[in-house]
Amino acid sequence: MLEPVVATYMTRSPITVGPNTSFKQVACALLVSDAPAVPVVTEDHCPIGLVTEVDLLANLEYHGGLDPPPLLGGTAARRRRRKARSGTARELMTSPAATVGLMTPISTAVRWLAGPSPAALCVVDETQHLVGLLTRRDLLAVYRRTDAEIAADVHAAIETDRRRPLRRDAEMAIAVKDGVVTLQGNLVYRSQVEHAISAASRVAGAVAVRGDLTYDIDDMLVTGF
Repeated sequence: MLEPVVATYMTRSPITVGPNTSFKQVACALLVSDAPAVPVVTEDHCPIGLVTEVDLLANLEYHGGLDPPPLLGGTAARRRRRKARSGTARELMTSPAATVGLMTPISTAVRWLAGPSPAALCVVDETQHLVGLLTRRDLLAVYRRTDAEIAADVHAAIETDRRRPLRRDAEMAIAVKDGVVTLQGNLVYRSQVEHAISAASRVAGAVAVRGDLTYDIDDMLVTGF
């Protein structure tokens, strides 16, 4: 198993709202979905924006937009006050929606979600129709995998990724404890060691990879791999 993709961990068929959905209905949809954001979609189910918890809470902060923003609040405060006066999803949403494809590696999705925004990624198919929602919590599910599952996938990933066939498979042992992968043994080529560690690091649920591997021939020095 190589690096997992978004389709494996996304929430399928998420709760959505339309552009004209009322503030109250959007808030209820967000509570029911138990996600940090709810997608706003067209009649064709194409995402056009996201309404987040922060977007809705502006209404409480500024009492429906009646309170003035702080004098030194800056652009962000003025934007929240405008949100506080919103009555529909179209007025509340952040647009355009951040989208990602089904087969995007999860490491790429994590980079997009690493900052304060977006709160979630709308997962779309090849026709740009919404098929799922990916949140930070969805991605954390990767760490539920058992050590046995991780070990099996590490072995499969190394078999798939290596450039040279391992002539002495029995001399490399794979152990996993609390998600930490340890590779031990002796291989023929240095490139095999490098690729084994790289392949193991891409397995879903691998927290870290410790390589205690030796080699007989430094083919990377000779060929410049």
